[in-house]
Amino acid sequence: MYIDCHVHLRDFNEKYKETIKHGLEVALDSGVDAVCDMPNTNPPILNEGTVKERISLAKNSGVKEVSYYLYIGLTSNREQVKHAIDLAREYTEVIGIKMYAGHSTNNLGIIKEEDQQMIYETLANEGYEGILAVHCEKESNMNHKLWNHSKPFTHCLARPEKAEIESIKDQIKFAELYNFKGKLHIAHISSPRAVEIVNKAKSKLDISCGVCPHHLIFDWSKMFNEHGIMYKVNPPLRSDNSRKKMLDHLKEGKINWIETDHAPHSVKDKINNHLSGIIGLPHWPLFHEFLRKNNFSEDEIEKLTFSNVMERFELDVDKSRRKTKDRTYDYGFNYYESLEEELNEV
Repeated sequence: MYIDCHVHLRDFNEKYKETIKHGLEVALDSGVDAVCDMPNTNPPILNEGTVKERISLAKNSGVKEVSYYLYIGLTSNREQVKHAIDLAREYTEVIGIKMYAGHSTNNLGIIKEEDQQMIYETLANEGYEGILAVHCEKESNMNHKLWNHSKPFTHCLARPEKAEIESIKDQIKFAELYNFKGKLHIAHISSPRAVEIVNKAKSKLDISCGVCPHHLIFDWSKMFNEHGIMYKVNPPLRSDNSRKKMLDHLKEGKINWIETDHAPHSVKDKINNHLSGIIGLPHWPLFHEFLRKNNFSEDEIEKLTFSNVMERFELDVDKSRRKTKDRTYDYGFNYYESLEEELNEV
């Protein structure tokens, strides 16, 4: 029923947050037919050994109904980039390559412009034509001195929309400069201006973008309340005006699909270590209802939650149309309780 092309199923040294088995079980109960796992695990997915281990964990999970795919991460080492390309070609489960053009969880950030250019140069020289997904936040446009964990809202100020916008401009510039022939994907886009820049670039590049439900549902006022630190994400929640404009852009067809960026942490990690990320996998039926209540047709919803991803990634996934199970998974905090109440009142 749904494809979630942006999840973090943890496991490895972070089993206490979530295992691949648990994540796939949640996906199964939520009507998700396929997931694409991100590489900033601990240890990160950067070589054949970690790729094979992730695939093995998925195959041995006992969840056969949910297709498991993964990204391989990149570093600033040219030989590692070439190795990642080889793995993307060799393993059908590796559906793309991921670059963090800014630091996020577990610090795979490639922040120097010359290193990012090396990535595009190497991909072009090696004839890579697959997916390159990018986390776009430019470090030079952030002000980490503004961050104060006792005032969670300051996270939104420390990582402003400009950081995302300027990073996206860089990716487009570098892709053009090195004649990148692959499919550039801007992950978890959150700025309306950034969406406009991506759409303008579509006349020159094979480029797409996805938006997370939390950037459509929540604005940064969530970070003022008692549990504000729980809503800390990268990129951060934006203003209510930006949130509404993002929903408009989605309706206008300027955003290709919805991806949850499902990123579980323990409550202790959120409160004491102030880690970024919230859960999304259990709430796909809720996101579906949110779109329906915002006047998206069933055909539009199907494209935004399934077929656009399948076509872009050239996946072979059958839509199950299975009924979702009424099962609650306890991640320690219910992010979408207010949305459930809102939908019930409509």
